[in-house]
Amino acid sequence: MKISQKLTTSFLGVAVLMGTIGSLAVTLQSQVSQKRAVEEAKYVAETIAYFVSEHLEKDLAGKNKSLTAVDLERLQHNITRLHALKKRDIEIIDRNGIIIADVVAADVGQHFADDEHGEVRQTLKDGIPRTFIEVSNDYPQGIRQIVVQLKNDESGEIFGVMLLEYTNLHNEIAIATQKSMMAILSITCVTSLLAVALGYFISASILQRIEELRQASLNIAQGDLDYRVEMESKDEIGDLAISFNKMANHLQESKTELVKTNQKLVSEIVERQQAETELHQALQNLRQMQAQLIQTEKMSSLGQLVAGIAHEINNPINFIYGNLVLTQGYTQDLLDIVSLYQAHFPEPGEKILAKVETIDLEYLIEDLPKMLASMKIGANRIREIVLSLRNFSRLDEAELKAVDIHEGIDSTLLILQNRLKAKSNHSEIEIIKEYGQLPLVECYAGQLNQVFMNIINNAIDALDEFNQQRSSAEIQAKPSTIRIRTEVIHGEWIAIAIADNGGGISQEIISKLFDPFFTTKPIGKGTGLGLSISYQIVTDKHYGKIWCNSAPGKETEFIVQIPIKQQLPAGKIRNKELKT
Repeated sequence: MKISQKLTTSFLGVAVLMGTIGSLAVTLQSQVSQKRAVEEAKYVAETIAYFVSEHLEKDLAGKNKSLTAVDLERLQHNITRLHALKKRDIEIIDRNGIIIADVVAADVGQHFADDEHGEVRQTLKDGIPRTFIEVSNDYPQGIRQIVVQLKNDESGEIFGVMLLEYTNLHNEIAIATQKSMMAILSITCVTSLLAVALGYFISASILQRIEELRQASLNIAQGDLDYRVEMESKDEIGDLAISFNKMANHLQESKTELVKTNQKLVSEIVERQQAETELHQALQNLRQMQAQLIQTEKMSSLGQLVAGIAHEINNPINFIYGNLVLTQGYTQDLLDIVSLYQAHFPEPGEKILAKVETIDLEYLIEDLPKMLASMKIGANRIREIVLSLRNFSRLDEAELKAVDIHEGIDSTLLILQNRLKAKSNHSEIEIIKEYGQLPLVECYAGQLNQVFMNIINNAIDALDEFNQQRSSAEIQAKPSTIRIRTEVIHGEWIAIAIADNGGGISQEIISKLFDPFFTTKPIGKGTGLGLSISYQIVTDKHYGKIWCNSAPGKETEFIVQIPIKQQLPAGKIRNKELKT
């Protein structure tokens, strides 16, 4: 609200308050006047009643307390004279309710019938004066009546009551009160108009200067610190204008200092931000390098251990495998000799027969070649496992070399064979191979096998977690599978796609899959480094690409693309868009 409105409202409020007080005063005066009229009427009525009571007492003294015709005529004469003097209706009613005197002579002797609410009867009963308004055909507007008792002062006996009209007295007082009310209302209206006019002129006298100060404040707030107020009045607003100009001068000086300080601070902040960015990047690189070194060291140690175990197992298994061939031949020769002895000596001695029966020679002849054959198959299986371990570790191929990608994938699957088999708490995972015709690919075979190991391991974990949420019937209806697909792209690249039919991954998680230390596995089951290191091996070491396609409820597919030969500049390969 503006100051002019506030001042006008304040003065108007004062005027309204004065009018309210005046109205209350008028109302109070009206009530007092009403009471005063009643009291005056009561006084007059009681005075008249007193004299009437004395005349009645004298007339009734020594008699049978009944008025004669002369007494009634005298009483009627007095009432008529009093009515002629005061212009007021007067009625005298005895205690039986009979009118014994009235300004209307025709009503004398009749029973009083206008006591609609019983005021006359109540006064005859308890002697308490009462006022009421009598409405009739002759007085449609009603006349005001007061009823008082006529009684013996000594005995307190009530002779009757007297009705006195006090309408004229009430109207006189009401007219006087109305005049007072009109005077007060007129004064209130004039005072209100004067208050509003005074508020308007006072506000108008100061509003212009305040508006100048307000406009100056807006200019200062909008940055115009050169704006000044020109005001020469020697009142409080003039002092405020002087203070405002001083403030504007200080703000101008402060702004100049602030601009200089701000420029210096911005420069320092930029330098600090650059330093913090470099430090953060260095720290991030250090953490990634540290994690990669730890993981590389682990894989190197694991590779050396696997290679050592494979080498140690390879020698004795080769010895066993080579001797099994000879043992199978020697055993067959011995069995042939036994057959010749049986043919040429059909009647052996009792001891020989007993021994033949003890060792069950026929079963031995039948089962021994099978046992040697199974031992040969087992030894050959061990040789294949040892070869796969050697292929996976690739310690002898640490440099860039053309290798068979399918051989590395198969070696990885052989190592993970135990996790793919069905167990009590783990359903079987079927491997579906969709191998294309791939040439030998130049790569770091050991590191690429590590990528395959990480992706397939994560696929197995995802299927295990998904199967825990499914029933046996659902697992039988939709068995767990890992599909491995390879193909050549544009004649220069190969793509390896590894997909599982688990529960899928949301886009929010996909965007963080290759971040260092990000993992969705429980604490203790994942480090968050596998896919991060795989990303670095594919992109930094082989200048390729790796990404994930998935959605909740759909299969999750990791796609690795690397060039067949590594002679192209890294930047061109890394930025080249590829499509399968």
